Amino acid sequence: MLIFVLILVLALGSALWFVLMPVVRRRRRLAWARLPAPAEWGDWLRAHIPFYECIPTSLRDRLHALMQIFVREKAYVGCNGLVVTDEMRVVIAAYACLLVVNRPGVPRSHFYDELMSILVYPTAFIVHESDEQGGIVTEGHRVLSGQAWDVRRIILSWEDVQDAASDHVNVVLHEFAHYLDMEDEAMDGAPGLGSAADYEEWSSTFWEEYERLADEVDAGRETLLDPYAATEPAEFFAVATETFFHQPRELLAAHPKLYEQLTKYYRLDPASWAVSKV
Repeated sequence: MLIFVLILVLALGSALWFVLMPVVRRRRRLAWARLPAPAEWGDWLRAHIPFYECIPTSLRDRLHALMQIFVREKAYVGCNGLVVTDEMRVVIAAYACLLVVNRPGVPRSHFYDELMSILVYPTAFIVHESDEQGGIVTEGHRVLSGQAWDVRRIILSWEDVQDAASDHVNVVLHEFAHYLDMEDEAMDGAPGLGSAADYEEWSSTFWEEYERLADEVDAGRETLLDPYAATEPAEFFAVATETFFHQPRELLAAHPKLYEQLTKYYRLDPASWAVSKV
């Protein structure tokens, strides 16, 4: 009888925790979001994010609020001897939060809720891979600057994070775009969009643009989007996201329908930020 009572108490306690946990998390997030941004954040973000000054002030304030939550809620783990600094945490958080800054429900929910940790290496890292085709297993290694392992952890190279300040390749935007792509349990270049009509419009535009890029790459023509985007649909979405923020006016001019779809998804129009600051 005693064992039965203990099991019942534990079950009720677990059920109560699962009910209360989202409420506690929402309240905690809202409290953190009200904290003022430390003075040093501005210097760090201007040094690492080339378009930071272009972000409208009201949007920047909301971005800072989300970052207050992100840096407290997510575990940053230094790898291969790297000591993760507050500056590293803040810069990674800024890019991650920018992708969801106007997302409905954020920060109460839909705010990287499944993500537990960010592993940060000092430079590019090596991963072991195996591939089986026709019963033959091929072992190998790849050197990576980032990897969205699953929805619980993301791996980044700090050296490559820093490179975003001087070029248009952004490993944080890339890997967090993969996270958003995986939220519907499939990394296929189509993140959660809501309605069937939205999916149909997204699919029509993205397949047209993806195939167009593949043709241009095969023909050896220079492209605005990194040729890596033509390797598979998931990479196309991630690379397009990088370009959307780093070269928004160029993307709008060269791929207006693609830009429109990204604007609808992210609920942002970075091309207008750049124009307003010129």
